[in-house]
Amino acid sequence: MKVRREKFLQGLTKLIVGRDLDLSAVKDPRLKSDILKNNIFYSITACILLCILALIGVIGSVLSLDKGYVLSGVNATSVYLILFLTNVVFLRLVLYEQKKPADDITRSHAALIFHLFCGINMILASLTFFTTQKNSSFFFEYILVTIIVYLLPLSDIPSFIRNAAINIVSMIFVLCFLHYNIAWQDLVDIIALHLICGFVNWVRWISFLQTEGMLFSIESKRDLYYTKSRTDALTTLLNRYALRKDFPGYINQKLSLALIDLDSFKQYNDNYGHEYGDRVLERTGKKLRHIFHDYEDRCYRYGGDEFLIISKNNTRMFTQKLREFQNSCAETGDDLPFTCSIGYCVGIPHAEADLRALIKIADNYLYKAKSDGKGTMQGALSLANASVRMMTEQLLSPATVKNTDDAVKFFTQNKMCGKSWSIAYLNVNRFAEINETIGTRNGQIILQAILNILLRYFPDSILFTREVDHFVLYSTVPDSEFTDRIRKVQSDVAALESSRVVILRAGIYHHHDTDAPADFITGMYNAIYAANQAYNVTSGDNYLCIYDATLEQKRARENFVHSNFIAALEAGHIVPYYQPIVGSLSGTTSGFEALSRWIDPEKGMISPADYVPYLEESFEAYRLDLYLLEQVCRDIRKYRDKFSQKLFVTINLSQTDFKIMNMPEEIEHIVSRYGIPTEQIQFEITESAFAETKVIHDAVKQLNARGYRVWMDDFGVGESSLSAFHNYEVQGVKIDQSFFRDLSNQRTKIIIKSIVDLCHETGSMMIAEGIETREQLWYAQQWGMNFIQGFFFSRPIPLNDLIGSPFVSNVTDEDTDRFYQTMAKVSLVNNLPFQYQNPQNHRPLLLARAVIVLCPDQQLTLLRIDKDMQDLLKGSVIAVNKYQYSLRQDFSLYAILTDAIRKVDAKHPAFGFSVELNNQKYHATLNLLAEKSNGEMEGFLLTLANFVIAP
Repeated sequence: MKVRREKFLQGLTKLIVGRDLDLSAVKDPRLKSDILKNNIFYSITACILLCILALIGVIGSVLSLDKGYVLSGVNATSVYLILFLTNVVFLRLVLYEQKKPADDITRSHAALIFHLFCGINMILASLTFFTTQKNSSFFFEYILVTIIVYLLPLSDIPSFIRNAAINIVSMIFVLCFLHYNIAWQDLVDIIALHLICGFVNWVRWISFLQTEGMLFSIESKRDLYYTKSRTDALTTLLNRYALRKDFPGYINQKLSLALIDLDSFKQYNDNYGHEYGDRVLERTGKKLRHIFHDYEDRCYRYGGDEFLIISKNNTRMFTQKLREFQNSCAETGDDLPFTCSIGYCVGIPHAEADLRALIKIADNYLYKAKSDGKGTMQGALSLANASVRMMTEQLLSPATVKNTDDAVKFFTQNKMCGKSWSIAYLNVNRFAEINETIGTRNGQIILQAILNILLRYFPDSILFTREVDHFVLYSTVPDSEFTDRIRKVQSDVAALESSRVVILRAGIYHHHDTDAPADFITGMYNAIYAANQAYNVTSGDNYLCIYDATLEQKRARENFVHSNFIAALEAGHIVPYYQPIVGSLSGTTSGFEALSRWIDPEKGMISPADYVPYLEESFEAYRLDLYLLEQVCRDIRKYRDKFSQKLFVTINLSQTDFKIMNMPEEIEHIVSRYGIPTEQIQFEITESAFAETKVIHDAVKQLNARGYRVWMDDFGVGESSLSAFHNYEVQGVKIDQSFFRDLSNQRTKIIIKSIVDLCHETGSMMIAEGIETREQLWYAQQWGMNFIQGFFFSRPIPLNDLIGSPFVSNVTDEDTDRFYQTMAKVSLVNNLPFQYQNPQNHRPLLLARAVIVLCPDQQLTLLRIDKDMQDLLKGSVIAVNKYQYSLRQDFSLYAILTDAIRKVDAKHPAFGFSVELNNQKYHATLNLLAEKSNGEMEGFLLTLANFVIAP
């Protein structure tokens, strides 16, 4: 019924005003209160008007101004007196309700009084028929009373209908009782009266609902913003803003306070990520709300992982709740367990300063609790004298800070956790060498000079030494100015010695008041971490490094690797992925590179770039490399039918491996245990490693002696390219992918051609790394690369995908390998002086070359082709597959070449002839390069020239 009424009102409103009615205010509990508040004023006004109307009637009837009455039976004066006295009583009741507080109105009898006022006055309106004088309007006073009751107070639809029913029923009763006949025109007027009043009341009601709806919406938004301003978004506990606002309510109250700190929270955050840390904070907030749920308890998030509890409850009950919370921390659910330390106290603050002192006392107890160990609680239930504590507590100034402990106390006393500040950690680079060179005494003079320079640029800051040549600087100077001053300090320090440059390495951490609160120790260690990254001018800004979000992520990755690497190895979460190494000309699989992939159950795939650098820095890479070698050997033995002995697998070795252990012996131990041929396992060592000392040289020599082949990885970007060819016996080189990224650069092409010539001359093989496009593959083929590796053929894939792929079926063999490697070794470099012209036609000399293969299907495949030959044969070639082209058989040159091939064999490996292309005559030479043992394929070098060298 209610729903149908609302739909009717919605439709009627839309019909009249042209828009939907917002009935949200109808369901709001605040609406009833607002209606009653409005109707108190309206009812007072209506009572006064009705009293005035009744007084006028009484006066008129008493002074005998009347000329007789239409109806008899009830005295007119009595009717007026009843109307007057009734409304005087209601006026008194309404005025009494008005004096009550606004919040008590809804809980009072105001609604009942209002309904009685309307109902009784509607009955009295019908009694005014007895006051109608002769020759006057019969319904005039009835209409006045009815209009006042109808339209002055605000009535909802049901109330209006009830009032109308009372009015009409009483009117009909009176008229029927007196047998009074009314004219049809009066009847129409009465009906019109009720309809008009009903419409006006409905319009007022709808307007009131719309206004209330807007007001409620504004109030709700205001309340929401107020709540958000007082609430910590993550834990939904009250925040420090709420604490400051609540201070006045705690004055002169007996309070129990507790500061709670989550033990080792930063370590959890670093090891398991910020998402896990946020989950811990959310769970902590939920537990605090559940345990401290009484009205007298307030829970605040005081800092990053610190929480403040203030309670007006019984102190014994308060400590019981604290212990209950401590015990609940071990109830982890799906998370790791954690502990918390608690410091508490009891006191009566008489001013806001006293309340802050109580918090400080609780903080001191918390400090003692943390000193006792994790998961402990310290405090006292006796009343603390906060004012005395504040006066007697010794305050530190920047000048009195001498060490880390002093700095922490100063930091805490001045409540710097949520403010802006900066810390620099400064380290004299290679100070031990300086001491050895100039002596300890002179070294101390340099340190004192550095200290003086720092004090000159930072006179009002905290400065102390943490080690002999390590300085900690704390300041509230703005970020940019702080960094600029550090640069000036570095510049002045560099000029201290005329015989050498003294380098002051600096790591800086900036904390802003908008950041999450951080303590002094956290800031210092962040600065130390940044200083350790500033190894040289290429890794920072003039030996200066600022701790930022990038370093934060790097540190988090390192912490994760440090905490989980060994467990990941033991659980088998690190597995080898295999990337095919394909013959550049044959297109057959020659081998694979085994690359590690860390697949974490929670984080998913972790890139090697996220863990390999840290393993190398921490000298743990040998664990990964030996583990990967064993996994590869296990895979080869398990799938021996798939891993043909013709296939090789390369494994990366870090240069730090050789500093930790005897790698050749460890490798031999693993490979021999699985019975894998030594020629099938090959190793990649970065080019920069070959610049290391005798350790690498001896290790490579031992590996070669044991039958293992070594590739020089990332060739061309390290420090020892040419010396490695001179000092080391390597299988070959892997041309770094950076050379293939800018093939439009002519200098790049010249460099690669030089590397190819060097490798061909020294008998070294080449693998082109990072080949991703058809253009890169084409250039690698034309330059004579032996093998191709890159996304063009395949990304690194897991073992299961590799076993089912064509890469293990389309495998090279010795004959195929020999045939195509011969094709790759041929130089297509044209060394002709192009400025010379042919004396017969005055055109530049041209010498074009191509390596072609006669296939069993009689196709002439162009394996390699130089630029001049490409121009000559433009439009006469077709694609065989995605990386090879063949000569069109309808092209005239095809018939000439097939005829020449018949005349070339092992006894006559060369044949000369003439050919006409593009209306130009060329002298051609066809040289036999190689042929497969079964005679199915032959390879040739085709040379075209527009000149003849005279004998």
